[in-house]
Amino acid sequence: MPLAIDRDQKIVFAHRTNFVGKPTGPSTASWDYKGEEHVIVRPDDGQPAKTWQVKCKECGKSLEFTVHGVAATRRRQARWRAIAWTGLAVLIAAVAGCFVIGGAALAVLIPAAIIGSATGYYVGGIASDEMGIRGHGAGMPIVAKHSVTLVESRPAEFEELVCEKCGHEEPYRWGSHLRKGFAERQYREAKARLDAHTCRPK
Repeated sequence: MPLAIDRDQKIVFAHRTNFVGKPTGPSTASWDYKGEEHVIVRPDDGQPAKTWQVKCKECGKSLEFTVHGVAATRRRQARWRAIAWTGLAVLIAAVAGCFVIGGAALAVLIPAAIIGSATGYYVGGIASDEMGIRGHGAGMPIVAKHSVTLVESRPAEFEELVCEKCGHEEPYRWGSHLRKGFAERQYREAKARLDAHTCRPK
């Protein structure tokens, strides 16, 4: 699901506080960010993208981001989705070709399958994170030094997971752009980690 886009939109601009990811489970890691909310006012439809300037309170750097209008952002989302689906179509066609044609064609079909798979996966991540704000890795599926994320209202079924004894908070991914089943699994796994954690002395 694409991110919900509005003309006046709350975002969180944040600075990554750790250089190396902290292990949070088998083959998973997390990074901590510290930031604050801002309100982005997008340009009117038909107007060119505008520049948003912000100074990071953590490192003191002045950064510029490009902000696209609502219609332009939705077109960008649609383009990324089209590229991702094309990559997956290439993957499926190449794998089918390996079984149907085989032989000397494998030298072409196997690389095509790899390229299609990588394109579908990576560009699919970009499509799901596209919010019409660009610069310094914003909207890209990378662990950027500075992040920009849209603020959504947390659904009632995805409550904050905070230990009542020590205040430890267990983060997890949720949002309108994620499949409901995936978000529910993230919530269950995070709740299990919270239930199993050991309180730190205050």
